[in-house]
Amino acid sequence: MRALVYRKSVPKYLLMRFGSKRVKSLETSRFSPLQIEEVSEPELPRPEWVRVKPLLSGVCGSDLGTLASESSPYFSPITSPPFVMGHEIVGVVAEDNSGFSAGEKVVLEPALGCVVRGINPPCEFCASGRHALCVNVAKGNISPGIQTGFCNSTGGGWSDGSLVAHPSQLHRVPDELPDEAAVAVEPLACAVHAALKAAPGSDETALVIGAGSVGLLTVAAVKNLAPPKRIICVAKHDRQRTEALRLGADEVVHPREVYDRLPTMLGSDKYKPELGKPVVPGGAEVVFECVGASGTMEDALRLTKPGGRVALVGMPGQKSSLDLTALWHKEVSLAGTYAYGMESYGGEDVSSFELAMRLAPEMNLASMVGPKFRLSDYAAAISAARSAGRAGNVKVVFDLRM
Repeated sequence: MRALVYRKSVPKYLLMRFGSKRVKSLETSRFSPLQIEEVSEPELPRPEWVRVKPLLSGVCGSDLGTLASESSPYFSPITSPPFVMGHEIVGVVAEDNSGFSAGEKVVLEPALGCVVRGINPPCEFCASGRHALCVNVAKGNISPGIQTGFCNSTGGGWSDGSLVAHPSQLHRVPDELPDEAAVAVEPLACAVHAALKAAPGSDETALVIGAGSVGLLTVAAVKNLAPPKRIICVAKHDRQRTEALRLGADEVVHPREVYDRLPTMLGSDKYKPELGKPVVPGGAEVVFECVGASGTMEDALRLTKPGGRVALVGMPGQKSSLDLTALWHKEVSLAGTYAYGMESYGGEDVSSFELAMRLAPEMNLASMVGPKFRLSDYAAAISAARSAGRAGNVKVVFDLRM
């Protein structure tokens, strides 16, 4: 089968880290760790595993961070290159197994926790349904990897062949949900988890900084699952502003207005120090930072009300500097929100994926997906994902149906 394989080496890692911002398309050149290759289909690690053929697979910000060596080295010992990339996947079951029938459409929950790895008893996090927080991601009977798409044993979505998944990772897709909507269920599940972890109150203001796919889906999840008095979204591009309002934001501001209009909208004064960004004594009760950049993280802290909460939803890379004075001075509670888990919602314990699957039909997710690319056009796909906001796109995907 053909697949996009990431083969890591120290020279290539350093070349991407220091050259990808300077040399156009370096991350998809012949010098890149990502190349299209003919590889064997992965073997089933155990008899109960299921073989899945990808139909659509998204390009995530974490994928882009990996390709450009922008991600923190924190993850390097808990991945196992070479691996086939792609973890946002809707696919079709290839053969009958473990209660699944050939031809059934499924969405993959990519976390590779204890159950998937054959570890029994499971760690405390997997035992409580929080598989993404598993502490055994480098153990068990498959290769190290926090998720499918970063693990040598499982394969990934950027392939015209198949990947393998434990049955616990698979969620059946309702007949009425199109492939283009189903491929966005995984990032929507991340947004569901973030919304319920930070859980704005009905009398509070929620500020969402960033309007890429993660930020827009966070707006939708907050609006539907933990609706506050008001949602304000910081969005740079026209399409992002339109989608933010469609998905539930009450007001949208441009990044240029963050220290201009926004403090007044939040009912706060602002003061300009000799150096650096303005001081905003008040702010929003809950802020979702959906970019992962040091500048927007600092903005999130400065724009949070004293005693408020900041949820880091966007994946951070290595930051050269970050002023945390506002965190200390305002006694802000700062929390990471990673992937998905088991949620308490409406009096029941339910997985982030189940809630995302319930929400998906109401959100017209399919309209947010595209353009679609053949696997062989991966250089164009990565370029399109890099420029998605400027080009008026939300979620770029590989279409393996072509």
